[in-house]
Amino acid sequence: MRTDKDPRRGRNRDYIPNDEIDREEKADIRQQKKGNVVSVILGGIVVISLIAFLFVLLDSGILTGEAQRLYGSPQASENAGSGELTQEEKKAAEEEARKAEEEAKEKKRQEEEAKRAEEEAAQKAKQEEEEKAREEEERKKAEERAEKQAEIDEKEAKRKKELEEEQEVLSGDYILPDSNSRYYSEEEISGLTDREVLFALNEIYARKGRIFTGEEFRRYFESKSWYNGTIPAEEFDANQNERFNEYEKANINLLVKEAQDRGIR
Repeated sequence: MRTDKDPRRGRNRDYIPNDEIDREEKADIRQQKKGNVVSVILGGIVVISLIAFLFVLLDSGILTGEAQRLYGSPQASENAGSGELTQEEKKAAEEEARKAEEEAKEKKRQEEEAKRAEEEAAQKAKQEEEEKAREEEERKKAEERAEKQAEIDEKEAKRKKELEEEQEVLSGDYILPDSNSRYYSEEEISGLTDREVLFALNEIYARKGRIFTGEEFRRYFESKSWYNGTIPAEEFDANQNERFNEYEKANINLLVKEAQDRGIR
């Protein structure tokens, strides 16, 4: 056998003819193929056996029970893998949502009650303010009525007193006893009442004998002891300036002016 080195066989192997090498390689290949087929068949048998064993375990419930114990139900595992909630989590979430909704409703109810209470308080305060304003207005009106009544009573008392004084003056013989002998001042005349001014003016005429057609003046002067009416009113008024002296004329003018200022003549 030759020992020449063949680069195809390696540096340290003996030379083998090509036909022999091919036979050996083909035999090795066939042997390898047979081994591969057997391996594949055995692997398939093993896989099938494992699958069958798993089915048996699943059918018996052993595997599913252990899986549920360790990881929960298959649905839970599927839900967990897909991001969905479990039944218990859904119930807990629903319960939490229900509580949150109830809390929101209760908060809204409390807010509405607080708002209603605030509105009622504001309305009550407004009513109290309006009632207070009405009471104040009534008090002011009552005070005004009392003041007006006091003014009326005061005026009435004053008027009554004036009438009494007037009656006292008119009941005397003369209102202006010195009308034919002195000048009366404006201050003296202004202290007379309206009736006294008119009666004092006609008193000067009456002292000269004028007859009065008015019932009030006629009765008044006829009640005086000194009165003696002899000259009719038309005749007396026709030339009355000739009947009075300077004092009487001045006093007549003063009384006429006072009557006109008061608007009673």
